[in-house]
Amino acid sequence: MNRCLRNAYLLLTLLPSPALARDLYVGVTVVDPATETVHPDSYILVEDGRIIDLGRGKPANIADATLHDFKGLYALPGLIDTHAHVTLGPVRVVTDGPPHLEAPVRTDIIAHNARMLLSFGVTTVRDPGGSLEATRNYSAQVASGALLGPEALHAGELIDRSPVPFVGLIAVPTAEFSIADIVRQQALDGARYAKFYTNLTVADLSEGISAARKNGLKTIAHLGDVSWTRAAELRIDSLVHMMPVSPDLLPETTRASYVANRRPGSFAFFEWYEAADLDAPEIHTMIATLARRHVEVDATLIAFEPAFWGDHPERLNRDLALVHPDMIANWRNLFRFDLGWKVADYQRARAVWPKVLELTRRMYEAGVPMTIGTDMANPYVAPGLSVSQEMALHQQAGIPAWAVLRMATSDAARLLGLGDRIGKLRKGYEADIVFIAADPRRDLASVADVRAVLNNGALLSPEQLRADY
Repeated sequence: MNRCLRNAYLLLTLLPSPALARDLYVGVTVVDPATETVHPDSYILVEDGRIIDLGRGKPANIADATLHDFKGLYALPGLIDTHAHVTLGPVRVVTDGPPHLEAPVRTDIIAHNARMLLSFGVTTVRDPGGSLEATRNYSAQVASGALLGPEALHAGELIDRSPVPFVGLIAVPTAEFSIADIVRQQALDGARYAKFYTNLTVADLSEGISAARKNGLKTIAHLGDVSWTRAAELRIDSLVHMMPVSPDLLPETTRASYVANRRPGSFAFFEWYEAADLDAPEIHTMIATLARRHVEVDATLIAFEPAFWGDHPERLNRDLALVHPDMIANWRNLFRFDLGWKVADYQRARAVWPKVLELTRRMYEAGVPMTIGTDMANPYVAPGLSVSQEMALHQQAGIPAWAVLRMATSDAARLLGLGDRIGKLRKGYEADIVFIAADPRRDLASVADVRAVLNNGALLSPEQLRADY
């Protein structure tokens, strides 16, 4: 089959078929994270993109349904990645004119990322920052069927006082156009979230959160010197990355020395943890405040692991078959989190990795709401596969499998405001379902062994989704 015919065939096989009104999936073991129950030998009946019935055995009077024998497979609600930059392309430095960074929108990379996400059972994402024009186009194409991809909730450009302009990713406030103005415009342009970034002050963050609430937007923050405790007190909705690197969260005995000796940029990923005392009052207060204020956290551990092991080529090359080639080239030549690290830096980073996992576990145990986010499109994060890897890292941190499964399904759906239609296998819910080969409770890494995916009721093949098109 020539390439053009093969492309047309793949498109036809992947798009929903209007002729199939009802589909019956039998023989599956339904895994229900919301109730921590497992139901073997079950059926799921789907019609017009929704679950209309499910139970044990096989229902009567289903002569008009297309039968799918999925005996031996485990059914989970479609997975949710709460930190996936679906439309972010390769970062480049532009020196023609005023120097700046940009990440041009690449429709081929967007399509690649979207299909890879679906192939690993990710049917919903939160995109926490990017060009609203690109994200609006993405959602419109997904809704029309022109593009295969997960449903996405979008933030606008990151709001930050960045010293280096980043076209299409960062919005910098000015005297003429304030943080409140940026937030109001993003709301008018269709954003669901406003995201605040590392160079903002407490006053900036307060202004942004207040403006977001007035304009009906939820708020996300990736912070630097502003502490997570202060952000929670200001009523932030969500915090991202298990890197709460504010000096204010360090013990007074080490704070001044840390500030005097810290290096700029990503060295804080391990230098802060070296100075931090997880048993100190500052950390206890932070965790308690996050739990009391119900601030959602996605740790994105899988985004930091490649940096901490950045001197191990086998780790960096592990999943590159799933990544668009131009993203790989970008990471190798320009854009990675561990730029400038030496041998000793990698050793220091790996020495504190257990503290990163421990802080993740302590937040869970304290009742901090948590979801599974990957920071997809950032260096050496494989689209789709990274969700199961992030889940496995949470399990390694000591969080029970059932809890992690909820973080990726029902808890995420509820925290995103979608809990009445996705995140559970229930009558009336959207038919977003991932069928995997093994019981996920035993090893969350097995969630990557996807055999079939339902996206709004459309049956998709992982192999076809990952095919070279």
